[in-house]
Amino acid sequence: MSRIKILGLVVAVAAFLLAACGGNQADTNEPVDVKVTLGEFTIKSSVTEFKPGVQYHFIVTNEGVVPHEFMIMPVEMGGMGMAGMSMEEKDALAFMMIEEDELPPGATVEVDYTFTSVPEGNIEFVCALPGHFEAGMHSPIMVK
Repeated sequence: MSRIKILGLVVAVAAFLLAACGGNQADTNEPVDVKVTLGEFTIKSSVTEFKPGVQYHFIVTNEGVVPHEFMIMPVEMGGMGMAGMSMEEKDALAFMMIEEDELPPGATVEVDYTFTSVPEGNIEFVCALPGHFEAGMHSPIMVK
C-alpha cells in the first residue's frame, strides 16, 4: 500500500473516531450538568438557556450562611405578585424545587429535571423564602 493511501486511511479513521467521541453534551442521551451556586442573596448558574426535552442535571450548592431553597418558576408580575402569596401558593407555581431543609449552609443537592415544553412567559431561578427574593435572590432563564 502506498504511503498516500495509508495516510488517507489514517485520516479517515481519525475523523470517524473524533466525530464519534466529540459533540455537544446536549445532543446525547447524557444529562447536561447545570451548576447552581446560592449565596446571600444571589443565584449564579453555569447555564441560563435550556431546551425542552433535554435532561438537565442540576448541582445546587448553598455557599451562603443561611438556608436557601431553589425553585424554577414563572415570573409573576415582575416578582411583585409573590409578596402576598403563601409558601404553599409559591410551591404550587414551581416547575421544580429543592426545599430549604435540603439546602442548609454548605449543602449540595443534585436533581435531574427536563423541561417538557416551553413555559409561557418569563421564568427564573428563585429562592422564595421570606425576604430572599426581595433581596435579589432570583435570576432569569430562557427555555427555547
